[in-house]
Amino acid sequence: LRRLRWERPLRGSAPTAEGSDLRSRLALWTLNEAELLGITGRGALSAQARALLDEGEETAAALLSPLLPDPLDHVLLQADLTAVAPGPLERPLADMLSVLADVESKGGATVYRFTPGSVRRALDAGQAASDLHAFLAAHSRTPVPQPLSYLIDDVARRHGHLRIGAASAYVRCDDEAVLNEILADRRSTGLRLRRLAPTVLAAQTDPGSLLEALRDMGYAPAAESAEGDVLITRAGARRTPPRTPPVPVPEGPPVPDDTLLGA
Repeated sequence: LRRLRWERPLRGSAPTAEGSDLRSRLALWTLNEAELLGITGRGALSAQARALLDEGEETAAALLSPLLPDPLDHVLLQADLTAVAPGPLERPLADMLSVLADVESKGGATVYRFTPGSVRRALDAGQAASDLHAFLAAHSRTPVPQPLSYLIDDVARRHGHLRIGAASAYVRCDDEAVLNEILADRRSTGLRLRRLAPTVLAAQTDPGSLLEALRDMGYAPAAESAEGDVLITRAGARRTPPRTPPVPVPEGPPVPDDTLLGA
């Protein structure tokens, strides 16, 4: 940075030791990123960086490849519900394992921990229990432990028993034939009705609109509260609006205005 300031001086005030000017900060950020990427080391160009500048990408890759371990396509499953990756994993394997298990420790080898929550996360992502068993069997150098198989089957057996969704309103009736008639009516298409139970329909509209729509279809529904009690609406007395008093008609000819006087 001192050499850069000497060869490319800036106008204005001199930069501080921390490099508060924008150019110094950009240069500092660039040098830090270059060191993180292995282009430089302790302030000097690395061998692969010199080859990249002088001879091209292929030579630089040939110099760098012996320094990087080959990605692995397997893990070692343990009986304590862990998996050990003895090196960097191939991207598809690493992505799937990061969903199916939690990273417990990193270092020369990465340790993954299988938990009910991690297995549930994989099931939520669309995987089936058979898919998980096949994945582990295909990418493990050791046999799949029974505790891990039991964990997957147990979580999969309970997964999805409870379903959660959104419904703006519902229709319930003890007569299933009436609900079947409503579903078959084309006029109910806009209500987006769906049967939740033999006597319950869910709708994607507000209760007031649902009530009016069913009345327009010829039904006589009643609104109910969250506790199941029928809501009674008291209609106010309908009265005719007050009449506007007539405008009095003046006696004799009308008073002439400015237009009439100027004619």
